[in-house]
Amino acid sequence: MKAIGRILRLISPFKALIALNMLFNLIQIMAGLFSLALIMPLLDFMFNNNTDALKQKAADGTDFNSLYNSFVAWMTEFVRNDKREALMYICFALIIATIIKNISRYMALYYLSILRNLALKDIRKKVYNKVLDLPLSYFSNERKGDIISRMSNDVKEVEWSMMASVEAIFKEPVTIVFYIGSLIYMSPELTLYVIMLLPVAAGSIALLGKSLRRKSKRNQEHQGAVLSFLEESLGGIRIIKAFVVEKVFRDKFKVLNHRSTIANIKVSHRADMASPISETLAVMVAGVLLWFGGNMVFEGDIAGSAFLAYFAIFSQVIPPFKQLSQAFPLVQRGAASMDRYEEILNADVKIIEKPDALPVKEFRDTIEYRNISFSYGRDLVLDNVSFDIPRNRKVALVGASGSGKSTLADLLPRFYDVFAGSITIDGVNIKDLKVNDLRSLMGIVTQEAILFNDTITNNIIFGHSGATMADVEHAARLANAMDFIQASEKGFDTVIGERGSKLSGGQRQRLAIARALLRNPPILILDEATSALDNESEKLVQQALDNLRQGRTILVIAHRLTTVQDADEIIVLDKGRIVEQGTHERLLESKGYYFRLYHTSAY
Repeated sequence: MKAIGRILRLISPFKALIALNMLFNLIQIMAGLFSLALIMPLLDFMFNNNTDALKQKAADGTDFNSLYNSFVAWMTEFVRNDKREALMYICFALIIATIIKNISRYMALYYLSILRNLALKDIRKKVYNKVLDLPLSYFSNERKGDIISRMSNDVKEVEWSMMASVEAIFKEPVTIVFYIGSLIYMSPELTLYVIMLLPVAAGSIALLGKSLRRKSKRNQEHQGAVLSFLEESLGGIRIIKAFVVEKVFRDKFKVLNHRSTIANIKVSHRADMASPISETLAVMVAGVLLWFGGNMVFEGDIAGSAFLAYFAIFSQVIPPFKQLSQAFPLVQRGAASMDRYEEILNADVKIIEKPDALPVKEFRDTIEYRNISFSYGRDLVLDNVSFDIPRNRKVALVGASGSGKSTLADLLPRFYDVFAGSITIDGVNIKDLKVNDLRSLMGIVTQEAILFNDTITNNIIFGHSGATMADVEHAARLANAMDFIQASEKGFDTVIGERGSKLSGGQRQRLAIARALLRNPPILILDEATSALDNESEKLVQQALDNLRQGRTILVIAHRLTTVQDADEIIVLDKGRIVEQGTHERLLESKGYYFRLYHTSAY
């Protein structure tokens, strides 16, 4: 019931659709019950000629037999003992009831489909929005493929679970109540046997569902692992082929695929047990009912036609119970999937904007790092680091890999928050500023140019919807990108492929610079923007960066020290601490750590 309650909360915003689904289900149930009830008068009209006896039996009683006999007597008088006419009326009523039943069934499913899809749209929207809100640290600990699996496979499981839950809550129980109520009215004694035996079936299915939920969650985790490995393989296909490790990856995928398959088979086996068990128990109940009911007919306690109608109605109680038994495993599988995507929804955002955060539209004076300490885990990546970046100055961060350069850059736009110390812009702590305003002050060009499978124009205009085509062309020209853009098949309308796969590394980087130029930010962060390029591409990109530098404050991270010789200040990091800082000339003269870095072959 807890799992059903969780799914009900998902559909609670759509009360009107739920009400319509319930209404048409109720009409369907009543029409179906009416159709079955016609069995008795049909039999009596065909085989019973003693109308006076029926009238006598009717008397003034209020029990089922009296009520039924009165109805038959009235119908007999109405058609004046013409059995064919009576049969025609009954058949006509049966057809009308069946048409109403099936129209209502369709309308119930019609509104259920709308309900299900709107609820799923909300789930996907919430998960995607939360993914965009989560800090970078979350994605360092999670696999992209597993996140995608939660947004696709797990949400799909919830869809089936939701459909089963709505049916299980708003249709099947109502069907059972109406039909059992009719059975009680027709024969309380017979119905007592039914009620005593049905809980046995319910208990068996509940035990099965409890086991199924555990196995379903494990199965979804295995599917996420397969999708993650597939995503990694596609992303690294060039390296896989270059290092001739196809067999290694085939073997790894074989193991993951085998585990996922075994887990899925176990879940399917558990789910498949529900229907045979419930049907077997239902037939056992039917057998008991036939025995006692048959004996009651022999003893004259119930008319043969009444018992046949009773048994026909009872047979319609079995399908709802069977549907419930099949729905329960689906609900448990859906609950396991909800556990997985709710882990994303419940993840700590960490980068919290204060309710009274201050707006900021310009950078006027100085960026200050004061006593900054930071750690991704136990060990400190930055330890008590302090420095300033004055307006319109270029400050370079250099040092060996792992010294904390990129971390310092990521702290400025609040991709992460400091553990100790503070970063201020114009004297205001960045934690006191609106996050979007803060990031709007900055343009970021990274070593790997992050582009999207869209046109060149849309990649340059990214995040700056008010730009004109003239602005786009101007930015492309300053980024030294016009030559290859004009040489492309459709110019600015050329689609560049996933992550810019149709472009060279230098071309991708120049598009990233054009994107930053179009934004025209006062603060620029360059994270090893030329380190992965050949000499010719580096020269073109460096010229574009020089164009980008005009009138801006720049924080640059570099491995190639030749690219930061013109920096106003170079900060040298080692193991998360500042060991030297100054201009290129002064640092060389001191013949310290920077001097050694500069003269190593890596630089």
